[in-house]
Order: sequence, then C-alpha cells, then structure tokens
Amino acid sequence: MATLAKPQMPILREMPDQIYQRIANRMKAHAEERGETPPATEEGEIFYDLLYPLAEEISEQQQLLEYAFLQGFLPWADGEFLQAHGYLLGLDQKEGEDEEAYRNRLIERARTEEGNGRRSDYEQWARQIAGVGGAVAIEKERHDLSVDVYITGQDGEPVTEAFAQQVREKLEGKRVALHDLQVFPALPFVVKVVVKISVQAGADQAAIIQLIRTRVQDYLKGRTSIMYQQIGALILVDGVTDYSGYTLNGSTGNLTKPANAVATLELVVHT
Repeated sequence: MATLAKPQMPILREMPDQIYQRIANRMKAHAEERGETPPATEEGEIFYDLLYPLAEEISEQQQLLEYAFLQGFLPWADGEFLQAHGYLLGLDQKEGEDEEAYRNRLIERARTEEGNGRRSDYEQWARQIAGVGGAVAIEKERHDLSVDVYITGQDGEPVTEAFAQQVREKLEGKRVALHDLQVFPALPFVVKVVVKISVQAGADQAAIIQLIRTRVQDYLKGRTSIMYQQIGALILVDGVTDYSGYTLNGSTGNLTKPANAVATLELVVHT
C-alpha cells in the first residue's frame, strides 16, 4: 500500500527566533502608532529576557499541536491513537503485528465502501430490518460467491427459521449479482460476566450496574476475540472503588466467539 506523506504545516513549525521577531515587530508597530519610541528588543534587553522564553514555549506547543492534530488521521496515527482508530473500525491489533501492518489493515477497512457486496454490507443491511438485533455475515462458506448471514432478534434472542427467511427475502433487493445469499438464525454465544464490586457510599448501584452492562455490551459488538483483562477494565466505572471474584464464563481466560454466532451478555454483579 502506498505511503501517504505527512502534510507540511510550516505555521506550526516556527523556531523561537521567528516567534520572538514577530513579537518584537508587533511591539515596534504599536509604539509607532502611538508616536512613541519603540522599545529595545535586542538580546540582553529586558523585553528579550521576558519574552524570548515565551517564544520558546510557543514553539514547543506548536510542535505538540501538530503531533496531536496528525493523530486524528489514520495514515499518521501511532501508539494509543492508532489503537483508538482500530476501536472505531472494530479491528484489534494482532499479537506480534507491527504498527505499519496494523495501520494498513485499518486503512483497508476504512476504504471499504457500502454497497460493494462485502461482508460488512450484508451485516449492516440486515440490522436495518425491523426485528433484527445482531447480524454476522460469512463469505465463501459454500463456494466462492456465497454469503451466509446469521441473525439474532432485537434483544439478542434466537430467531425462528421462518423469520430468517423473511429477512432473506428483504435482503434480496440489495443482494449483489452472482452472490448466493442465505440467512440463518445465529447461535447466541453467551458471555457470562460474574463480579463483586465495592461502591462508594451513597452511589446509585443500579445506575452503576447499568453502566457496566452498557460498556461491556458495546465492547462485545463485532468481536471474535473477547479478552478477559479488557472486560475487567470496563468494570471500573465512576463509583466503583474495587472489584473481586471476576470470572468470564467461569474462568479467567479469554474467549473466542464462533464466526456464526452473536455474543450476548449475561451480567451477574454482587455488591
């Protein structure tokens, strides 16, 4: 994949001398407008001693601002900022995968346009149908042009074969030519989180538990690898001072969701 060069932003790359000179020029112009003698601004003068350190600080802040600005764009993001782009696009960095390879995968995902018949299209189209809560599409399960879509109901519950066929009929109008499209009831993959939490005095326990539920449900969407430690971090919401006895499907290991299943959360919180 071709590398996109970082943009040149000279206004954000000024040296302290350049910044100080602009300040000095402005001071001179203001004095002349008032008919006064411009102050001495050369090195060693009081204004130089006062304002040159400020110019140095502005120069450093410009560099930081440029860095922060570029982190908002996937081609130049790195570190935690690149991970944030991955979270938005629903792709985690693989173990041992370097940043450049990870970035290329994210860019490829971001370039995928709706309507070209990719797996994500069928998932999105299915979720737009009334009564469908979750959808997972799998390509090439029967032959090169097949797309199988596995769906759950609005609240993640199993659907009937009859409803799956109704969804298939509604998707026919969007089906890309030559694709063999089938729709099946998804197998719910239950993710059971059990944990005991300690909460601050006077905290709204019901609201805290609901917030934990929402955070974990958001994390589970579209994931195949479900990480024990990452869910643990989601438990520490405002109002929770500590937690213990945390298990994920009865253990302290990671989970792998089958491709034809949709994760559903069973949350048990003890206080």
